[in-house]
Amino acid sequence: MEEKSFNTSFYDWDSDFYTTLKKRVVQRLEERGLSTRGSGEIWIKALFLLIGFWTCLYFMIVSTSYHVALVASAGMGSFAAFVGTCIQHDGNHGAFAKSRALNKFAGWTLDMIGASAFTWEIQHMLGHHPYTNVLDGVEKEKLEQMDDCPIEEKDQESDPDVFSSFPLMRMHPLQQPRWFHKYQHVYAPFLFALMTLAKVLQQDVEVATSKRLYHIDAHGRYGSIWNTARFWSMKIITMFYMVGLPVFSHGLVKGLGLFVLGHLVCGELLATMFIVNHVIEGVSYGAKSNEDDDNKKDKVIKPVTFNGDTPMERTREKVTASNAPFVPYNDWAAVQCQTSVNWSPGRNKSA
Repeated sequence: MEEKSFNTSFYDWDSDFYTTLKKRVVQRLEERGLSTRGSGEIWIKALFLLIGFWTCLYFMIVSTSYHVALVASAGMGSFAAFVGTCIQHDGNHGAFAKSRALNKFAGWTLDMIGASAFTWEIQHMLGHHPYTNVLDGVEKEKLEQMDDCPIEEKDQESDPDVFSSFPLMRMHPLQQPRWFHKYQHVYAPFLFALMTLAKVLQQDVEVATSKRLYHIDAHGRYGSIWNTARFWSMKIITMFYMVGLPVFSHGLVKGLGLFVLGHLVCGELLATMFIVNHVIEGVSYGAKSNEDDDNKKDKVIKPVTFNGDTPMERTREKVTASNAPFVPYNDWAAVQCQTSVNWSPGRNKSA
């Protein structure tokens, strides 16, 4: 990467924090005899989830009682959500197993439940993880001034999981509040339920055909004829057993109702799990400011919570006396820690 691209980045790249953190995590896993990629527990859980998904789908199709089929549909949606978070997520991250082929197979389970692993990889690994809870204020100001540029010239550093729902949902302090946002806690659950329906029926198709996901170039995945063929093949196959067979068994209206119900449950679960990890009290939000503003010495806005607090400042105060190395607020790994919920506060380090 060119030096200039680092200079215009939200992040500071000079800290050893990530290298040190990774080394300590690997060391801790080795001390406890745990693998860094995959384990028996993960594979048993995966088998349970796959059996649960296909069992619910089976009864959703063959049950002569529509009430039983509705319960099975809700169950299928629940299992599909956990297939997404517990199997395909780890597989597409290369963490489900040491085997590359097994990781690919695990990642493909997202296609199995109707979505696209390719689209997920683009949004999750090129958008969400590099810029978790970060919003590019520079790009935001350019768009407001109608100063857009071709996708190949874009250098936007934003988390699509945060900005893509705006203006219906405000999930970042930098986003301009609207009058209806004070009611978003009321209507959010209804929008969340529609998430996977929109992804499967709209977003996946748009990305595959346009080769673009928001500001991200998608040619890396959908530029391949083989990948595109796989995408459309899996869409046809999954629509056959998730829509076609239920419609054949229960009729058009009831069959479509089962398909929609499963997605509503799946979308609600997935959106809720995301919210409590990244968009909740206590987590921080980063923002890239206008680097041309002469009144600002630094183009980086310190990651803060919705209340304007910076938890990392308290951490710094605790370690200052120990002469610990300085870690910038906008170090990439430090931002990941600040923008994600700590699920084990106060946990015994020897546990």
